[in-house]
Amino acid sequence: MISKCAKNVLLVGSNSKWAIERHFVKYMTGCCNLFFFNARGIFLNYYYANYLNKIFFRLGISSIISQINKELLEIVKKRDFDAILVFKGMEIYPETLDKLKQSGIMLFNYNPDHPYEFFGSGSGNENVEKGIKLYHHHFSYSQAIIKGLKENYAVSCTWVPFGYEKSHPPSTEKDIRSICFIGNPDKDRAKTINNLLQNDIEVDVYGNGWDNFLIRNDGLKCFDAIYGDDFIRIAQMYRVQLNTFRPHNYGSHNMRTFEMPAIGCIMLAPYSEEHSLLYDNKKEVFFYESEEELIGMAKLILALEDEQAFEIKKKAHQRSVLSNYNYAQRAEIIMTVINKKLHEEER
Repeated sequence: MISKCAKNVLLVGSNSKWAIERHFVKYMTGCCNLFFFNARGIFLNYYYANYLNKIFFRLGISSIISQINKELLEIVKKRDFDAILVFKGMEIYPETLDKLKQSGIMLFNYNPDHPYEFFGSGSGNENVEKGIKLYHHHFSYSQAIIKGLKENYAVSCTWVPFGYEKSHPPSTEKDIRSICFIGNPDKDRAKTINNLLQNDIEVDVYGNGWDNFLIRNDGLKCFDAIYGDDFIRIAQMYRVQLNTFRPHNYGSHNMRTFEMPAIGCIMLAPYSEEHSLLYDNKKEVFFYESEEELIGMAKLILALEDEQAFEIKKKAHQRSVLSNYNYAQRAEIIMTVINKKLHEEER
């Protein structure tokens, strides 16, 4: 459990039910005086309210970002915060960070994407990159990103991997001997799945809009997106859960890295140094290093006897639980570092 502390901490992020910060709000609340500012949510509510707002923002004539920064500064004036933890920070001006820093507040950043290499409009912007040096400390899921931050920006960092929110022992029901992928489409994911299909491996996908990305194939089934308890129930029905990386995850891991083993699924995922640190290959999970190896691994797992597959699922679940790969433990890491940095600052 996280030890009690009397520090006032402001978390800046999004209140979306999909946002990673919801886990940290949950587990940091009660262990400190935690306050939340919905900076990202305010922006998204404005941006998607109507087409005019989108046009104004894209033309650079919207005042929404300025309003968010003004509101943040007003919140800070009303309370004596010791630390502010910003998730990503696309809406926060570097000038605002500088004002907060000059006021004596310690600034921390957690970025679930890449902080200076952006792979899409939602993954970052100049506020994120220009703000890097203004934070007292950074948290990142990727050891490679931490190495880059230290070498390129000379900032202090802590590795905080992603985690899982829910764990569940594997299902004892006979599984479906197919590959399953749960998530929305992109061209790289589609390439991997099409490769499986072209090698006579059946694939079921769950997500929005997959029909527009995948080649028609008798071995393909497309289903709507699934969430919550349905996610666990359906994921456990299959012999294999496929994991793929997006560009910022290469060499590291992603959220599925922990979510699938924690609910007793056999995960077939790209090899990376971090993956090899977290799980035992071919005992708890399976890693592939090429598209060719992906095919061989998939066929190997699908051919396992039911008893063999169940043992691997049990080991994956046990490794996740016994290693504390959960968000409660990740929140504890962050709170421990924040308190340590505050203590160092006071000396």
